[in-house]
Amino acid sequence: MTSAYCRAAVLRAARSMQRTITSASSSTAAQNIRYTSKPVSRNFSASLVYPDISVEHSYEQRRLPVTQFTEDEEMVRDAARHWANEVLRPLVRDMDNEGKTRPDVIHGLFDHGFMGMEIPEEYGGSEMNFTSACLVVEELSRVDPSVSILVDIHNTLTNNAVRFWGSKELKEKWLPRLASEAVSSFALSEAGSGTDAFALKTTATASSDGSYYTLNGEKLWISNSREAGGFFLFA
Repeated sequence: MTSAYCRAAVLRAARSMQRTITSASSSTAAQNIRYTSKPVSRNFSASLVYPDISVEHSYEQRRLPVTQFTEDEEMVRDAARHWANEVLRPLVRDMDNEGKTRPDVIHGLFDHGFMGMEIPEEYGGSEMNFTSACLVVEELSRVDPSVSILVDIHNTLTNNAVRFWGSKELKEKWLPRLASEAVSSFALSEAGSGTDAFALKTTATASSDGSYYTLNGEKLWISNSREAGGFFLFA
């Protein structure tokens, strides 16, 4: 757990320890130096604003541009790169020939925190940012685009949909599973509408007592369906 195979939570802990040491050794030099007073963040606008506020007896990093990664992001990227090269790469040809993703690869993705990148810690996730999730997807795609798409859909589509718009009950039920064991499938496409969500024909009709829904329709080209432990279906 202390090598590049460590989970994202361990990466955050290591980052925190390093910054504590840096802060302690730089406390004198930090006095009377002007830094951005806001925590590290990233602005996706072309025009970045760096508030010039004097900070005494503390050291805080300035706002980072899109093209510069935080230490946290770099550690996650390196961990994903190492796992992809050492564990995933030797299996790629065989998985292509078999036409399926091996279960041990799926387990490895979960074990290393790559499937719950932005899910909060309270639900068992890694609680990283969107850039970290993108870096993991990028590193995996260098070795196996199919696996990277699985991770991408799971993190950026399903997980985020539940995080942003799911009820409290839905989050408590599904986020822990999505972070630890259940691959998600994104069921949007239909024969007559493709991925046009406004032209869907599938319907979800509530029961008379509101306890369940009846789904009626057809879906095609459903990503992650073979490995899925849960389906995020549009109707």
